[in-house]
Amino acid sequence: MKRIKIDPKAFNNPEIDSLISSELTSLKNDPIVYPVIQNDLKLTSAEAKKNIAALLDFQEDAHYCANCPGLGNCDKLHPHFQLHLQRDGEYIVRHYDPCEKMLSLASFRERYIRCSFPEDWRDASLKTIEKSKASRKESLLAMAGIAKGEDRWLFLNGRAGSGKTYMLACLANYITSKGKPGAFVDTGSLLNELKEKSISDHDGFEALIQELSSASILVFDDFGNEYKTEYVYTNILYPILNNREKAGLPTAFASDFTIAQIASMYKPKIGDVRAEQLSELLKRKCRKEYDVTSINFH
Repeated sequence: MKRIKIDPKAFNNPEIDSLISSELTSLKNDPIVYPVIQNDLKLTSAEAKKNIAALLDFQEDAHYCANCPGLGNCDKLHPHFQLHLQRDGEYIVRHYDPCEKMLSLASFRERYIRCSFPEDWRDASLKTIEKSKASRKESLLAMAGIAKGEDRWLFLNGRAGSGKTYMLACLANYITSKGKPGAFVDTGSLLNELKEKSISDHDGFEALIQELSSASILVFDDFGNEYKTEYVYTNILYPILNNREKAGLPTAFASDFTIAQIASMYKPKIGDVRAEQLSELLKRKCRKEYDVTSINFH
């Protein structure tokens, strides 16, 4: 086969050289990309020119991620992956790794047995709660005590939208970040699921009861709005609470009602003695309930 002869001069197009020069200037003036070229890759001008295609791809990818539209809206060619560059002699090799937000989400999911609050709150922390209002002082002090290992529970009540769920998400994120998984549950949905499992999947029922009983923190969201029956209270709710009290594990509640109101609503279903049992347990372990209606966390 006859070799094709290529004239090197064919590539010496002034327009191409001008375009490359312009792109190199763009890279040099880029506050995101240039530190990588200069400090990480340590490219000379000649090497940068030789690898211009890889550098421009990296620039486009880096700026897209810097203005991330959210994991659900990522429409890159490789969604949820970020382009990184590695030097191999005079040349640059491209490789892709999961983006920081994807890694954060994966870590977040590993920290919860169950989680009913929005995944967008995965970075919510005690530091993200605005602390200037005096009305927050007592509830925040209680949260700080629990975060430090104080053996007590937390009961927040107030109108819908008052911020109690977000507040407890901040606490749960802090405790689960220490290594042991926790649980943040919608009370009604969880109790219904456990009721069905107790009938159709006894082993699964027992396993989930044990997981919830030993979770590093258990948050009952929307507590008091669940469907109330003697069976669910006696076989599910009270055993979980009792196990957690014995183990000295933090448990928290977000409710539209006070403890007294919840006990009153349970009384016709479980009787005076058990209603008093529930009330006494919550009051003893929580010590105090905090009305956060006046608190706005957003």
